[in-house]
Amino acid sequence: MLQDLVDSYGGDTHRLLTDLADVLGASIAYVDRPTVEAHLERPLSDREWAAAAQQFTAMAFDDRVGDAGSLRTDWIEEVLAKAGVPGRGHINIGQPIAASGQGRS
Repeated sequence: MLQDLVDSYGGDTHRLLTDLADVLGASIAYVDRPTVEAHLERPLSDREWAAAAQQFTAMAFDDRVGDAGSLRTDWIEEVLAKAGVPGRGHINIGQPIAASGQGRS
């Protein structure tokens, strides 16, 4: 069933994950062969890709950026600030988020 879904996107990883993230209401980061090749500024051989791909697991990238003070934490704080939502270290004293989506200062 999952393979059928993946196949229906014809190899368009970005579109597949974007559509999935929209349905889940989530943000998804991923690393695939084109991403690695762009980083290297060269194509990978099939052997190189096979060796690298064995190191990727579903949450490998997420685990890498997931510790406190890391990229993910900083990004979440930035998103919260843009949304007017108090971030880490804020003590909630009962001030609701305004209906417009903007928080109060």
